[in-house]
Amino acid sequence: MENKISEIYGVSFNIADISSKDKCSMHDWYGVLINKTYDQIDLFDVTRMIIQEMFLELAVPKAIEFIKDNPFCGQRYEGELIELLSKMDLSYFDNYKDDMQKILCKASIENKTYEWLCEEERREFFELINFFQLKLFKK
Repeated sequence: MENKISEIYGVSFNIADISSKDKCSMHDWYGVLINKTYDQIDLFDVTRMIIQEMFLELAVPKAIEFIKDNPFCGQRYEGELIELLSKMDLSYFDNYKDDMQKILCKASIENKTYEWLCEEERREFFELINFFQLKLFKK
């Protein structure tokens, strides 16, 4: 059995320690998240982990798994996960450059026939892919 995030990072959290006036949905999510294993992390978790800049050593490889399957995936909008990854420090991708190259090439090809709501979205996604490729592979 895999370790829970709380065990991997040595963190604990008890929602009962938060006063009722200070509680928010982020507290609820965090309490559930740290009791998950890597395999239990879903798209919502990965998105929030990246936005909140927490547990990124787990979030990045999990995000790569998601975009490998569907480069257009996102929690709030299509392409969100690639966009979030493109804004991260390059050091998180040191072990994943080959994977990212394949994923971004696949995304570029699939973007040509993907059913966007409008052509502007297709163009923006293409620009995002190009930006990310240049960032990852600049010499």
